[in-house]
Amino acid sequence: MSFCISWNCRGYRSRIDDIKSMINKYQPVCIGLQETFLKSTVSTKVRGYNCTRKDVATEISSSGGVCILTSNLYPSNTLSLHTSLHAVAVQVHFKSLLTVCNIYLPPHDTVSQSDLNQLMNQLPEPFILIGDFNGHSTLWGNNDTNSRGRQIEQLISDHCLCLLNKDQTTYFHEPSRTFHSLDLAICSPSLYPLLSFDVGSDLCGSDHFPLLLSYAENSVCVTERPRSYIFQRADWSKFSELAEFTDTMVQTASINDAVQIVTESILRAADASIPKSSSRPRRLRRPWWNDACRDAYKRQKKLWDRFRRYPTTANLIAFKGAKAFARRVRRQSQRESFIRYVSSITSFTSSKELWRKVKAVNGLYQDFTLPILRIGTTVFSSPEHIAHVLGHSFAKVSSSDSYSSAFKVIRDRAEKTPIFFYSEQHCSYNCDFKMFEWKKALSQCRNTSPGPDGIACLII
Repeated sequence: MSFCISWNCRGYRSRIDDIKSMINKYQPVCIGLQETFLKSTVSTKVRGYNCTRKDVATEISSSGGVCILTSNLYPSNTLSLHTSLHAVAVQVHFKSLLTVCNIYLPPHDTVSQSDLNQLMNQLPEPFILIGDFNGHSTLWGNNDTNSRGRQIEQLISDHCLCLLNKDQTTYFHEPSRTFHSLDLAICSPSLYPLLSFDVGSDLCGSDHFPLLLSYAENSVCVTERPRSYIFQRADWSKFSELAEFTDTMVQTASINDAVQIVTESILRAADASIPKSSSRPRRLRRPWWNDACRDAYKRQKKLWDRFRRYPTTANLIAFKGAKAFARRVRRQSQRESFIRYVSSITSFTSSKELWRKVKAVNGLYQDFTLPILRIGTTVFSSPEHIAHVLGHSFAKVSSSDSYSSAFKVIRDRAEKTPIFFYSEQHCSYNCDFKMFEWKKALSQCRNTSPGPDGIACLII
């Protein structure tokens, strides 16, 4: 698992499939993308991720632009920046609260040192600064140092920052068939011993390699999804055989002990006969991916590796041809998959299934985001602390201290009135509980989340 990925994608919309492939492969907490080429009217929804973006667009053309995709599994908040630079920042809790800033510095723009210093002063420590700086320096593996490179060196020195880059190249210049280091990862000194740096081996359709930042193996803290039963694959006959109850189970002195014994028996039978979902984060589906796409991608990667070893003109032409062919195969497969999906909607399709398919086509879904809470000057970022804060807040609202004095007088007067529970009338709620009532109640239950015991209504 990579904690953070930085990549100059050279167009968000044209690289969305590559972005989803990165998410499925690395399951990152956040992804910083540069040169997104997005306009404000274009949506950037990726399931399971929030998007914080800054577009540099006009009605005529769009250039530059940055965004950060943050996983919903971790508490995060957008950090407001007051800068003219192409930069966005978020605060995310992963083991601890830290700031991730994504920046893009165009190669031909003049960037003042004061703008960079002002940006650094707005980032709460500890922070990670990632992006495409378009600066050359021997400090991070280039053969020469230009003015932008010296400017970044000065920035690192003035703010006592640490450079994570090694001598690995991050950019491929196709006209000259040369490799350079333009993408950087800079962090606060407290994070330097905890982070490891690597560069991806695949351009993924761009001319920049992705930067991969991860925590040391002994300090990884991955959030897992709660596992649930997959009832579509349940062996109900086996479950019925294993979930047998006897009189001795319930002939105990305590009703709580009897409930515990029955619950454990049901769960043992369910675990043995009903498979469970994986606890790993949900993967983004690609129904159009088939054998032809996989073979074309393998050939493209093979020719790219050959060109990396032997950067000749013939190998470059062969790689570009394989890249174009793989793109054509992928687009054709996407088109055919969409046609099959839409054609599955017929006059026999139920209204529920119809709306589910329509929402899927339009990308309409609900995502839950866990925000970072701020109470005064105190920040609560871990899920456990956030839960405690919310619990105390709800308890305070529901307590007697929040009642008005007039209501307290009425409540005290009402509580002094004795309540008689005995009645001679044969009301339905005073009769014994019948089995048909129990079955009727079960038939009206929906397949919702189970309670603390983990037993769903469908199991009962």
